[in-house]
Amino acid sequence: MFSSVADMMRFATVGTAILAIVAWSCGTSEGSISPSPQGGVEGLVTALSDASAPVREADRFDAAPLQAQGVLFCIGHEEVRAYVFPTAEARAAAAAAIDPHDPSHIGTSIVEWTGNPRFWQRDTILVLYLGSDLAVETLLTSLIGPPFARGAGGRGLPGPRLSAC
Repeated sequence: MFSSVADMMRFATVGTAILAIVAWSCGTSEGSISPSPQGGVEGLVTALSDASAPVREADRFDAAPLQAQGVLFCIGHEEVRAYVFPTAEARAAAAAAIDPHDPSHIGTSIVEWTGNPRFWQRDTILVLYLGSDLAVETLLTSLIGPPFARGAGGRGLPGPRLSAC
């Protein structure tokens, strides 16, 4: 089947890469637990750094109306918010309260976002991006999977946002 050891090694490398991609895609589906031993914001920041993104943790924020800890981090000059929950189950329950077609509706609360909200979920965190940088959205989607909630374009509050980034 193989004409040389080099051919066998190339086949093994391709097979390993395919298995890694399949395992990654299974591990990042909506509502799944991250297969990474380092989860939460730290795991996401590590994954972003590994993808060569300029990322840093910036600040904390009031996570209301979600019952979570709010951690703000920056990808370049773009703000990304992480809502940190004690367990994946608590994260899943919070995600279930967010209207997937209109994330301004969270349970019985209505939030007026400054921007166009997109929510992702990973292990014990919900990730919110309000910006308009397609590269940041694409990067988050490549690492976490597609957003589970996406607001209608242009419905966020207009005007400049103050940024910690």
